[in-house]
Amino acid sequence: MTIKKAFIGIHAILVANPEKKVKSVMDELVVIMSAKGAGGGASSVHRDGDGNVVGIMDYYFKVWLPIAFVEYGAKANSASGLNTMCKLGTSLWTKQQREFKKGKEELLDNVAAGDVLPTEIQEHLDALEEARGFIAAYPIPEHTFASTEDLDAANEDVMRDAAVAYVETQNAAAATEAEAEAAATEEE
Repeated sequence: MTIKKAFIGIHAILVANPEKKVKSVMDELVVIMSAKGAGGGASSVHRDGDGNVVGIMDYYFKVWLPIAFVEYGAKANSASGLNTMCKLGTSLWTKQQREFKKGKEELLDNVAAGDVLPTEIQEHLDALEEARGFIAAYPIPEHTFASTEDLDAANEDVMRDAAVAYVETQNAAAATEAEAEAAATEEE
């Protein structure tokens, strides 16, 4: 299921609060649903009191992410000047689209070769569509927020420490992989 861009924020609030009554989250929903300037649509950008962008409702991850700790690409014609997907989300989304296209091409080849019956095509297409629609979790949970209020209340030191720990873990994993490749090459 694909959520329309204008409803991402509403969807995120409802998914984050499945046990709450609508009345208890209505104030958050009204803020998101209110017209914002010329566009009149829901906003996926959160600004501080000075008007600076502090968070984006990420189109891929479907959570609020702080731009101080999450890398976003520039997008000149957007209200924030930033893309609606962080760089990691863009990479994952692009990979999923590529895999979907490749899967459809392979399915066509398999049908032509007789490996897949025409009655099985929809089942295979549904599986490909499900994989394409998968939403990964953002790898640093301390950077994900269900609401702008949670984002505003977040502790910057905790977010910074989480970012540092994540980078250190990634660097250690890359070093281990490089050592394993070097050892494999040495054995040959």
